[in-house]
Amino acid sequence: MAPDHEFDAPQPLGNPPCELAECPLWNVGEQALYWTDIPNGAIWKYDPAHDTTHKVWQGDGQVGGLAFATDGRLVLCTDQGVALLNPTAGRVEPVEMWSVPLAADERFNDVTTDPAGRLLAGTLTERRTDGVLYRMEAGRRPMAMLRDLHTSNGMAFRPEERLFYHTDSRPGLITRYTYDSKTGGISNLVVIYQGGDEAGSPDGLTIDREGCLWTACYRGGRVRRLSPEGRVLAEIRLPTPNVTSVTFGGADLRDLYITTARRQGAGPEDPGGQVFRVRVAVGGRPEWPVRL
Repeated sequence: MAPDHEFDAPQPLGNPPCELAECPLWNVGEQALYWTDIPNGAIWKYDPAHDTTHKVWQGDGQVGGLAFATDGRLVLCTDQGVALLNPTAGRVEPVEMWSVPLAADERFNDVTTDPAGRLLAGTLTERRTDGVLYRMEAGRRPMAMLRDLHTSNGMAFRPEERLFYHTDSRPGLITRYTYDSKTGGISNLVVIYQGGDEAGSPDGLTIDREGCLWTACYRGGRVRRLSPEGRVLAEIRLPTPNVTSVTFGGADLRDLYITTARRQGAGPEDPGGQVFRVRVAVGGRPEWPVRL
């Protein structure tokens, strides 16, 4: 494979190691990075201007995904449902309208938003065969978009082409759908990428300005850049195998932030659980906020 870009070595932010860092999200207004440590129910924030990291919030549940709302609050998708967090006051309020019947071993995992401000949130269970991808929008009950998922994971939109991408990590699939911006509906499934080789399984996902996908490769120790059709264009190697997700940040959205998870039984010298940053040639775009 001949890469289409050369990359510097990813640099760790030096954050306190997380057990499972996930769902990195860049806040354009604050010029800061947020992410979740799923099993510890913690939300972290990195301020690159001051090179500081601090814990924004600590809860009792598992926070699988987060998004920003139009009013500045954080939308938390957890093992207990969907809630709104006021990070200044530390107050959490459940979103009763978006309540779904989660099983005892089920929790929300990765989430994203569409251009209309709808929240898309997928679930997983210990059985790994009956996860659901829900669409949530203001004033409406959640709608199941996909069922029988193993590990619903990274997602991205390319609205100008009416495309939606979804990752199901357990079988290692990235699929593409036709996206209806008026209804939020999806149709016409096409498998564009099959993982499971030495590169590991696709996990978190983002998209750049050229419409190429960046997928974190869990157990593969790398991030891959894929063409819109799923062809591998380039990859970034990480010094730890459990790479969980990616997002673009920085003033020009050309800093790629990469989250990782610790290996079971790893010692304190293991870099797993760190968040890494690497400069790339083609940046991303801001995430759309959730409209409540």
